[in-house]
Amino acid sequence: MHLMFNWFKKKRKLASSDPSFWQAYLQKLSATSYGKHTPVEDLSFVVFDTETTGLDVQQDQILSIGAVRVKNGQLSVEDRLECYIHQVYSPDGKTVAVHGILPGEHQHSVSEEEGARWFLEYIGGDVLVAHHAAFDVAMINAALVAAGGGKLQNRVLDTGVLAKRVARNPQIARPGTFGLDQLCDQYGISKSDRHTASGDAFITALLLMKLLYRLKKRGVDTLGALLAAPRLGL
Repeated sequence: MHLMFNWFKKKRKLASSDPSFWQAYLQKLSATSYGKHTPVEDLSFVVFDTETTGLDVQQDQILSIGAVRVKNGQLSVEDRLECYIHQVYSPDGKTVAVHGILPGEHQHSVSEEEGARWFLEYIGGDVLVAHHAAFDVAMINAALVAAGGGKLQNRVLDTGVLAKRVARNPQIARPGTFGLDQLCDQYGISKSDRHTASGDAFITALLLMKLLYRLKKRGVDTLGALLAAPRLGL
C-alpha cells in the first residue's frame, strides 16, 4: 500500500445514516481548504502512531494511540493526543517487550470506539503523517469501521517514503536504512520514549520537520509536490 498516491482517492460523501461522529468528521474535512498548490508552511500535520497487540490487521487490536500536531514549522507539545485502549487479551511476551503495555494496566483507558472517535475529532482535515504509515492507517480504519464509520479520508504522508526522497542513492541503501531507529541516528534525534505511541509520534514529528526542510531546498514546497510520485533523489 503506497500512501503517497492517495491525492485522487474518491471521497466518501456524507449520508444521513452515518453516526454523528462520522458526520462531524466529514464536515470538518470538507471545510479544510487544502489544495495541491497549498504551500507546505500553510499545512497543519498530525503525526501519529499506534501501539498494537501484534502486526496482523485482521486479528490484532490497538493498545494506544499517540498524536502531535506540526504547524507553521513548529511542534506543539501541548496540543497532543494520547489515549490507551481498554483491551482484554492474552499478552504476547515479544510484543509486550516492545511496547511495555499489559492488559488492564491503565486505569483511564477507553474503549476502542471512543479512542477512534477521539482521534477523528483531533485530526479534523489535517494531513496525517506516520512512519510506515500503511499499518497504522489500517489499524485506525478497522476501529472506525467497527464503530460504524468509514475509512480515513485525510491525505497521508509516510516519513519512510519522504526519507527515501531525501536520500542520495535510495536504490542502493542497505536493508533497514529507512527504519525509524536508523533515521533517528542519521538525523540526530533522541530515541527516548521509543516504542510508546506518544513517544514515537513525537520522534516522527521531529523527523518530519527535518525532512520537510531538506525537501523544500529541493523545490518540494507544496502539498501536491509532497504527495506526488517520488522520483529518484527527489
